[in-house]
Amino acid sequence: MNQPVYWSALLALALTMVAARLRHGAPLLRSRSTVLGPVRSAVAVLSVAALVFHCTAMFFAAWVNAVPGAQAPADAVRALGSVSSWAYCIPAVALLVVLRGTWWPAWVVLAAGLLGVGVTMFAGYSLNAHLAWIALTVIALAFHAAALVTVGRSTPVGSTRVGA
Repeated sequence: MNQPVYWSALLALALTMVAARLRHGAPLLRSRSTVLGPVRSAVAVLSVAALVFHCTAMFFAAWVNAVPGAQAPADAVRALGSVSSWAYCIPAVALLVVLRGTWWPAWVVLAAGLLGVGVTMFAGYSLNAHLAWIALTVIALAFHAAALVTVGRSTPVGSTRVGA
C-alpha cells in the first residue's frame, strides 16, 4: 500500500467534510444532530487528540520524536504494551461515551471502527487490515463532526436533538 497516498486521502476527506460543515454553518444532518455541551465537547476534542497522538506516534515516529518531550510517551505507545493499550482504550471509550446521544447507526459504525483499530493493532493483524479499520474510523469520525454534532449549551437528557 502506498501510505503517503493513503494518509493524504484520509486527510483530504476529513478536511473536505469539515469544510462542508463550515460552509453549511450547521450540522449537515441537522435533523439527526446532537448538541454537545462544553464539557462533552472538551472531552471529545481531548479524546480525538489522544487518538491522533497514538496514531502519529506509530506511523510518523520521526515527526513525533522531533517534538520536545514527545519521544518518551511515543516510545511507550510504540511498544504496544499495557501503556499503549490504555493510551488507546481510554480515549476511545471516552469518545464513545460523549457521543452516545448521536444517531445510533453512525455511533455503531464509529464504535465498530474503534474496536477494529484496537483489535488489529494489539492482536497482530496485517498492516493492511489495520489501515482499513483506521480508514473506516476516520470516515466515521469525520461524519460525526460534519453531520451529527454541534457545540452549544447542554440540553436535558432526552432532548438532545437540535430543533427538538
